[in-house]
Amino acid sequence: MMNSPKIIHIITRLDRGGSADLVLKLAAAQRERGCEVAIISGRTVDPVADCQEYHRQTGIKIEFIDCLQREINPWLDLQALWRLFCLLRQRRPEIVHLHTAKAGFIGRLAARAAGLKGVVYTTHGHIFHGYFNRLKTAIFIRMEQLAAACGGLITTLSEMEKQDFVCRRIAPAAQIIPVPNGLDLAPFSVAQRGNVRREIGLDDETPVIAWVGRFEPVKGPEIFLQVCRQLHRQYGSRLKALMAGDGALNEKIHQERELLGLNDFLLLPGFRQDIVSLFADIDLLVVTSINEGFGMVILEAMVAGKPVVAHDVGGIAELVVDGETGFLVPVGDVDAICSRLNLLLNDRELYAAMSQAARRQATAYSLTAMADRFEAIYQQVRIAACK
Repeated sequence: MMNSPKIIHIITRLDRGGSADLVLKLAAAQRERGCEVAIISGRTVDPVADCQEYHRQTGIKIEFIDCLQREINPWLDLQALWRLFCLLRQRRPEIVHLHTAKAGFIGRLAARAAGLKGVVYTTHGHIFHGYFNRLKTAIFIRMEQLAAACGGLITTLSEMEKQDFVCRRIAPAAQIIPVPNGLDLAPFSVAQRGNVRREIGLDDETPVIAWVGRFEPVKGPEIFLQVCRQLHRQYGSRLKALMAGDGALNEKIHQERELLGLNDFLLLPGFRQDIVSLFADIDLLVVTSINEGFGMVILEAMVAGKPVVAHDVGGIAELVVDGETGFLVPVGDVDAICSRLNLLLNDRELYAAMSQAARRQATAYSLTAMADRFEAIYQQVRIAACK
C-alpha cells in the first residue's frame, strides 16, 4: 500500500452550489484519512461556506486566485495559468485534483508544464447541453480535447456523461471513470419534521411539493411554475408548492408567480442552508432541469425518503429508477409531471413503496463510498506516474 498522498484540489470558484460543497466535503474526508490536503479556488463572490471556520474545523487552508474565473478572458487566463504553474512547481503535490471546466483546462496545462503526472479532473456536470450557445459549446469541447491530451484521468458523474465524452472524442474510454457524487447520510436519518414548516407558516398535514436549485434557465424553474399553475387549479388550498433557491431568474420568478395568481399557493423562501430540515418537511421533489449531470438535490430527497418526479435528462436516470424510486418524464411535459404527482399524492401505498425504495437506493451514494473511489483512482494515477 502506498502512503497517504499530498493532494491539492483546484476549483474554478467556491460560490454556492453542489460542486463547491462537494469539494469541501471530499477534502475534509481525505484530511480525516491522514492526507495532506489544500484547496485553491478562483474568484469567489458568494462562498458556499465560511472559509475561516472551515479551516479551523478541518485544518485545510483555502487560497484564492482571483485571475482564475469562469468566463473566458485570455489575459486573466494566462495569469491564472502562470500562478498555478508556479504554485504546483513549488509544492509538487502527488495528486492535483481539478474541479469544473475552467480549472480543469488551465490546471491540466499548468500541471503538465510543472512536470506533474498525478492529475485527476472531475467535471461536476454535463455542460454540453443547455448551458451555452453552439459556438461557446464548440469552444468548450475543443478545450476539453486539448486538456485531455495532457494526460491524467477524467471522472464524470455518470456513465452517460462518460459516453458523451467518448462520442465527442474528448478522451478514450480508458481515461474516463464515472464517480457519482456522495452525500453524508447520517444527518438525514435523525432529521425532525416540522422545523421549516413552522418557520414558513405551514401546518404538518398539508402536502408540499418542492423544487430546489438555482434559478437559472438550465434548471427549468419556469416549467415548475406551469406545474404549479395546473396543480393550483386542481387542488387549491389542499396542496402547497415551494421553490427554494435564488439566481439570475429570481426577479422573474417572483413576477410570474404574481401574474399566475400563485402567491398563496407557491412559497419562495429563498436559498436555504438547512437542506436536511427542508427535505424532512417536503413530500415530493420535482426536478425540471433541461440538463443535469447528476443532481445532488435528487440524492438528498431520496435519502430523506421523498419520491422524485424528474426530466429524463443527463445522468438522472442513473439515480431515479422510473416507477420504483420516482418517475421520469420528457423535458417540458407539464401534463406528465402533474399526472405522476397526482399518482403519488392520491395513492398512499405507492408513495410509501417509492419512499422506501428511494431511501434504499440512496444508501449506495455515501460520502465514504465516493472518497473510497477517489482513493483508488489516486493510487492508479500514482502508480502510472512512477512508470
